[in-house]
Amino acid sequence: MTTETELSETPLEETAAPPPDWRHALADELREHPALRGFEDVGALAREHVHLQKLIGRKGIVPPGEDATPEDHARFYDALGRPAQHTDYELEGIERPEELPWSPEIEEKMLERMHAAGLTNTQAKALVSGYVDLQAQTWTAAQAEQGRAVETAMTELRTDWGQAFDAKLDMANRAFAMAFGDHVDDVRGLRLADGSFLGDHPHLVRGFAMIGDVMAEAEFAGAGVMSGGLSRDQARLQLSELESDAGFRTALLDRGHPDHKQTMLRRSRLADQAYGNATEDVADLRL
Repeated sequence: MTTETELSETPLEETAAPPPDWRHALADELREHPALRGFEDVGALAREHVHLQKLIGRKGIVPPGEDATPEDHARFYDALGRPAQHTDYELEGIERPEELPWSPEIEEKMLERMHAAGLTNTQAKALVSGYVDLQAQTWTAAQAEQGRAVETAMTELRTDWGQAFDAKLDMANRAFAMAFGDHVDDVRGLRLADGSFLGDHPHLVRGFAMIGDVMAEAEFAGAGVMSGGLSRDQARLQLSELESDAGFRTALLDRGHPDHKQTMLRRSRLADQAYGNATEDVADLRL
């Protein structure tokens, strides 16, 4: 009797019910997903997610796949650090040589394409800076080559013309100016296939020097006027400058000089413009 009483008073151990599956709170398409089977609870899933984020950070941003949309690519570029717009690129510190031809319009179109290609500010700045450096080197080399070409042309003409170089060059310049008027500088600056300027080519200078000779002879014969409307003071100034030039005086006084006739014609033209029918006498040249 005592034993039965003791047994009846001893409480029976209760069997713990299994905890509910945490996946039951998920949507149907996620509840049975194989990727979630290895997680005992939400905490385990959270820890794995944090770990994966660390791995993704180490690996870098995964580029869009072959089937990615333009929007996917845009998000990828933005994640890499592309500015919001092409006008947001910062290019401070890039020095462009003053003499270097540079078009702001072309630069803006370049930045638009860089933005479309997904370039970051660092990449765009490096590309523009490199392009400026390359253009500056090319421009400097072209200028140096042009200087050498002009020097070679002038040396060639000096050799051919000798003491008459200054007179013939002046005659060529005047004929060239009369031929092209207000556009003379534009025509002089035209580039030839070899990179030289049209106005510096020795063949052109020789040709216009010959044209100037013909025009001077025609003027001397009364067939035309080459001066282009010089005032009396301008003609006197030019006459004074020429008479102080040793080469001009040599050609003027030496009857055997190949440019004696041309020099005489030129002096006569300027003297007529400077003094006309006035009673003043033109002073003779003195060596």
